[in-house]
Amino acid sequence: MGNILLVDDDPDIGMALLDYLQQEGFSVEMAPTAHDAIQKSQHHPYDVVLLDVGLPDRDGIEVLDDLSRQHPQLPVILLTAFTSLRKTADPAILNKAFAYLTKPYNRLEVKQTIQRALGAHTAMTESDQIVPDIFSAFLPFKTSTPIKRDEAPFSLNLQQYERLAQYVQLMQFAFDHVPAAVFVAGPDKRFCFANKAACESLGYTREELLALRIPDISPHHDTFQYHQDLETLTHGQPLTYTSVHRAKDGREFPIEISVSLLHFHGQDYTCAITKRLSSVDTLSDTTVSTSHLLPH
Repeated sequence: MGNILLVDDDPDIGMALLDYLQQEGFSVEMAPTAHDAIQKSQHHPYDVVLLDVGLPDRDGIEVLDDLSRQHPQLPVILLTAFTSLRKTADPAILNKAFAYLTKPYNRLEVKQTIQRALGAHTAMTESDQIVPDIFSAFLPFKTSTPIKRDEAPFSLNLQQYERLAQYVQLMQFAFDHVPAAVFVAGPDKRFCFANKAACESLGYTREELLALRIPDISPHHDTFQYHQDLETLTHGQPLTYTSVHRAKDGREFPIEISVSLLHFHGQDYTCAITKRLSSVDTLSDTTVSTSHLLPH
């Protein structure tokens, strides 16, 4: 559900929070000092850090600064007993925190904040993808430097993280209300995106469908023809043809499919929009033979 690093030198508070988070399904490791936290973060891929400001060996704000520089995509949630933290700490460093939680903690607030941080972290790191230039004009915020595909990931502050997470949720919501089925597959033919219509047309949950590859739902898939079609798409020519899908329960049904090639972060992705046809009689021998590009 999420790997969390909990940094707190108070054993009572730390163990209570550890037990609660584990009961909620999170995987949690503890670090009682700043030194331990930095060491652990360098050897383990955490999704979220809960960082107490009052540590015995270093100021937690300094640790926040170090973590944000070493792991710019890692959300850090500050834990503090001081309500005046925003007034006393350096704003430039404080803005690197994903959120602030004041002791004594409200358990539900802790859980909800972690879930928001996990969503933002996933949005930034899934498939090692960076927001491409073509979408930067549509983002709900502006970064201080241009976003480039081949550079290291950029870091976001709390407000930008939350707005990005909301933006990603909005895009998923919008695609889920498109009546046509939309599939995106990576270079290994594994699906990395599917909207609600795509899932419903095949009878899979989104999680199940994203674990599949094109041949799993395409009974007429042919690797040789697939690569020929990729060549056509590489030259900027979209493809539209009829094909067949196989649902989870084994049903096969005819579809019309339109495929485009997306070149993103040095890799090619196939994006297909499909529409179910009324009868298998609509398929011709020629079109069925080309049914191996994306979700066919």
